[in-house]
Amino acid sequence: MPVGADADELIRQTDYDALSSRLSCYLKGYNPEDGLLLHLIPLIIHYQILSIESQYKGFAIARKLKSQFFSIFPVSNTNVQSLIDVQQTEIKNRLDKFKPLKSPVINRGTYLRTRTITDNILKFIESHDKNTPLQIVSLGAGNDTRCFPLVERFPNLHYFEIDVESTTRLKKLAILSSPTLSSKVGATPLAEYPTTSSQVLAFDPTLNTERYHLLPLDLRTLKPNIAIKDIPILDGIDTNVSTLIISECCICYLSKEDSNNLLSFWYKNLNNGEFLIYEPLGGNQNSNTNYGQVMIQNLICRGIEMPTLLEYGTVDSQTERLKKLIPNGDVKCRDMKTVYDEIDFSEKSRLNQLEMLDELEELNLINSHYCLIDVKWEAGSGGE
Repeated sequence: MPVGADADELIRQTDYDALSSRLSCYLKGYNPEDGLLLHLIPLIIHYQILSIESQYKGFAIARKLKSQFFSIFPVSNTNVQSLIDVQQTEIKNRLDKFKPLKSPVINRGTYLRTRTITDNILKFIESHDKNTPLQIVSLGAGNDTRCFPLVERFPNLHYFEIDVESTTRLKKLAILSSPTLSSKVGATPLAEYPTTSSQVLAFDPTLNTERYHLLPLDLRTLKPNIAIKDIPILDGIDTNVSTLIISECCICYLSKEDSNNLLSFWYKNLNNGEFLIYEPLGGNQNSNTNYGQVMIQNLICRGIEMPTLLEYGTVDSQTERLKKLIPNGDVKCRDMKTVYDEIDFSEKSRLNQLEMLDELEELNLINSHYCLIDVKWEAGSGGE
């Protein structure tokens, strides 16, 4: 099993898996509001390839990314301007009608994950007065696109995305290379684009605008005995403002100690907070399901570990975990099958019109092995 930097890099690559799945959903019509993917992805691909110093490795990465994103984005074009001038119709026309995107089961699961998290974010924002300052902190944000419409739509919102330096650097380059993305977060586009790997690797990975903040930070360094004010890169976070902390398949890659420390850090530092956590469930250590074992074997084949997949592998164990870490919190945890069952008939009819789903039993099995956790706490329960 890879260790250290190699293991971290393998985990970072899972962000491209999620990005590819969201693109598949968009192209199939599941999430028509996510058109900004077409602005972000080609630039992320461009700068990812450009950042590789080895020409041989660069070719290998280019081939992989071309396949991963359905061969609809150029991987050898050094003209950034051509990547910026996105033509949605042209991109969709590049799709081979006989080349499948993701399977209906994957599309449906990705749609559910994306929609549910977004709905809960909007619920958090809309539960407050429109003039009340709010904060969202996305842990391991990767190449998520939610920040762009939210920052633009809600002037009372400050949005913080935290990830490792290599990820934030590429995302910052993509944002500043795109007038469309830059305008969404109030950033000034680049006047000149990097053209060599050394220029990319030397690019400052931090981006701060008036209400959007892209921050490079190793989440494993956050401990409950450390105050936010003592971490310079987090000095823009106001501990007295109502804050939503999002972890979308993030803490599952951390060790038990690191993940619990991370959750306790935010609980101890924020006076009014809420966690929104999306996690896989592997069953429990004594009677883990066959599906949980398949998940583990698939991860091993990719050189990836999820240390708490069985430790917190059920809804009950996740609930117990959060109640211990946040004793005064209001903890709610549901598996995604339950969430899917609650979607209204008209929306399910819309989904079925996009593509038929024959594998409902498989979808239910997959959804039962993921959960959504919501935890709220108020002033006096956690913050200092």
